[in-house]
Amino acid sequence: MSLLNQIKQSLRITADNTAFDAEITDLILQCIADLEGSGVSPPSFNSYGEIDESGNTIDTITDGNIRQAIILFCKAYFGIDNPDKEFFVDRYHYKKAQLLNQSAYLVGDNSNE
Repeated sequence: MSLLNQIKQSLRITADNTAFDAEITDLILQCIADLEGSGVSPPSFNSYGEIDESGNTIDTITDGNIRQAIILFCKAYFGIDNPDKEFFVDRYHYKKAQLLNQSAYLVGDNSNE
């Protein structure tokens, strides 16, 4: 299942509803940029959004911890007037701190390559 569809499922949006795909995709990319800017190594993201050798867009992230961080970010920032925003922002920052405390996710560590 693509990351976009996993996020949509977590937001209780059906896979065939494409009305929010652009917003969710932007949130995914914002989260990846935030994690990379914080020091999480790029290999953790499986080259998400890039084109593979077959010409297909890479649309999955295999690492469950990274996927969970992205889901929390999207649940926090999706839509407007989200009554649970602060809860999910806090959970995202906690998850990001966990990632940054594990050497396998840090820039300069080659164990994810």
